[in-house]
Amino acid sequence: MRKVLESDPDAPDALLILGLLAAGEQRFDEAEVLLRRCVAAAPGYMHAYNNLGNVLMARRRYADAQVCYADAARLAPNNPMPHFNLGNCLREQGRFSGAEDAYRKALALAPDYVDARVNLGNVLREQGFYAEAESLYSDLLAHHPELHEVRLNLGNLYRLTGQLDRAREQYEALLSVQPGHSRAELSRALVLLAERDLEGAEHLIMQVQRAGDTTSHEVLAALCALRMRQGDNAAALEAAMASIAAGGETPVHYLLVAEMLHEIGRRREAMDVLERSRARFGERPRQWSGAMLKNQRQLCDWRGWEDRVPALVQRLRGSDPDAVGSFESLSLPGLAPADLLAVARAYGERFRSWMERGPLSSATAGRDLGGRRLRIGYLSGDFHEHATAYLTASVFEMHDRDRFEVFAYSIGPADRSAMRLRLMAAFEHFEDIRNLGHLDAARRIAADGIDILVDLKGYTRDARPEILALRPAPIQVNWLGFPGSMGVPFVDYLIVDPVVVPPEEALCYEEALAYLPDSYQPTDPRRKVAPAVSRSEACLPDDCFVFCCFNNPFKLNPEVFGVWCGLLRDVPNSVLWLYADDDDVRANLSREVAARGLSVERLIFAGKMPQAEHMARVALADLFLDTWPYNAHTTASDALWAGVPVLTCMGGTFPSRVAASVLSAAGVKELITADPGEYRALALRLARSPEILAGFRMRLSAARAVAALFDPARFTNSLEDLYGRMWARHAEGLRPELLAFETG
Repeated sequence: MRKVLESDPDAPDALLILGLLAAGEQRFDEAEVLLRRCVAAAPGYMHAYNNLGNVLMARRRYADAQVCYADAARLAPNNPMPHFNLGNCLREQGRFSGAEDAYRKALALAPDYVDARVNLGNVLREQGFYAEAESLYSDLLAHHPELHEVRLNLGNLYRLTGQLDRAREQYEALLSVQPGHSRAELSRALVLLAERDLEGAEHLIMQVQRAGDTTSHEVLAALCALRMRQGDNAAALEAAMASIAAGGETPVHYLLVAEMLHEIGRRREAMDVLERSRARFGERPRQWSGAMLKNQRQLCDWRGWEDRVPALVQRLRGSDPDAVGSFESLSLPGLAPADLLAVARAYGERFRSWMERGPLSSATAGRDLGGRRLRIGYLSGDFHEHATAYLTASVFEMHDRDRFEVFAYSIGPADRSAMRLRLMAAFEHFEDIRNLGHLDAARRIAADGIDILVDLKGYTRDARPEILALRPAPIQVNWLGFPGSMGVPFVDYLIVDPVVVPPEEALCYEEALAYLPDSYQPTDPRRKVAPAVSRSEACLPDDCFVFCCFNNPFKLNPEVFGVWCGLLRDVPNSVLWLYADDDDVRANLSREVAARGLSVERLIFAGKMPQAEHMARVALADLFLDTWPYNAHTTASDALWAGVPVLTCMGGTFPSRVAASVLSAAGVKELITADPGEYRALALRLARSPEILAGFRMRLSAARAVAALFDPARFTNSLEDLYGRMWARHAEGLRPELLAFETG
């Protein structure tokens, strides 16, 4: 071919063949030069454009490759190959919809084009079109059972959608014809991991690692998932980073690293990793936007908020309700209760395979108690120093032991804190099941004969809905930890009050609503408060009006913060005291204040403190400013118990009405506003009227002895009444239905 070029430097076939030979030997610079000469010599030569595109793809110059494939498709519109290659190029850029179109064009020209069918299934899976992807994979395997990668992909699709038994079937089918297939073994390990069989998963992962016959980045990615489940986030991060270094440079790997960094509080680095991923792969996988926004919100980094949030909300309302987790959706502005239910239902689909394994408890189980007490089980990962424990400890202590036998099932940290010891004493039965797999944990609960299982986690961190999906109890209840519907059929009731969920919104909740007469959120009057401290000891000025908010930073947003800065501007001798235990949060909020023309000295930051010391310091504030659409929960109760008025703006969703519920039960409804304008006006009035503010403080001081919010005995009686009514319906063979609170 070199001799051909010596006689004819523009010979297209010679240039093409030499270019292909150079590319085959990974001499891509030389290959590109030769193929560009071929294109110049023969502008209508489709194969020259197509193969130049392949070289550019190998060099990760996707935009240039895309142009070449488009030209090849234009020159040979009836040839499926350039359409197929264009699809591959678009997929690498994260442009899945365009890739899907390209693969469909290739298949329209060549219906039996197996590779195009495989890749179409892959991009459908990437976009969340699981049913069509499953159909494609299944059809391919019916005609081409030798396509082991397709079988693996089908298994991974089942695993991704929570269909663990079906996933296991595919992996075992593959292993039956290819014993020791390392990627199938790793995938089996991930199924065990999803079942929380950590010992079995670790055994398989180590076995594959010792065999050394799979790419190390895949083993490291599985090891990362294992260490994360074991609670060793540092080791998980190390494995994730090593996976990328070993060649696992995919958007999924980058997302995994970002998740690890987020878990250990290194959120700025998590954002950097996500930006690197976007620069390389676009905004993929589907969860990229949600992951980036989650980190931004934790850091109060609102750059791009005005574009990113509306776009994400539109996706959630449209064809992609699973774009973010159900918990993350609760704090997104612009979502209505019906939208939140759609997100919860989409999120809940991942537990369907667990439902298919149950129920462990019969629908008719224990309808006749036979004179024994009703058995109530509480499932939580928060039986330690945690906000949920601060609220509920007195309730657990006050349960009527003549009527109820009370069990705790702990799936969280087993510290030896004072709160942990108090809770262990509060329950008749305290069982630590955190190291049990989902199935074994559910079997333990079922073996205890629990009548009503109350989940205190929902979809919050470290929750285990899989246990509930196995239906270990005939009645299962969602209460307190998650302010919304779980969107699944295996939770029967959601405990609410008339403020957080008006009865007319019952259709926006999968569960039957069970109403308490006062707030759904209790408060523990036995909480310890450290000795009083002075403002100077808390780094506060003595002569200023102190606005405060101790909510988690993720609850803040530009609208809320803009209102607060307006208050600082209109109340000159005032400061804003915020909880911020992260340097990046402090820097970002300081930047926001400066951007609004205020001195950063008007911001004062407070770090994390033990609960008793926190209760002492919060009393130093003049007015607690609430956030929306995700309100203060425990922090509102803390402030009110300390005598600090809480100002809230009530919205249209459960999490945006919690503070209003708490204020109503405390007897200070006047502090509930209906919109940001009313909120701002009332805040100004209170800041400028010391006598009105003092009146609220006096009322809160008196409320500690008389208000429903601070009366755990009243709360516990109402809660037990609900449990009794739930059981009465069950005993009569009736389905769960709305339980209105009964008066008199």
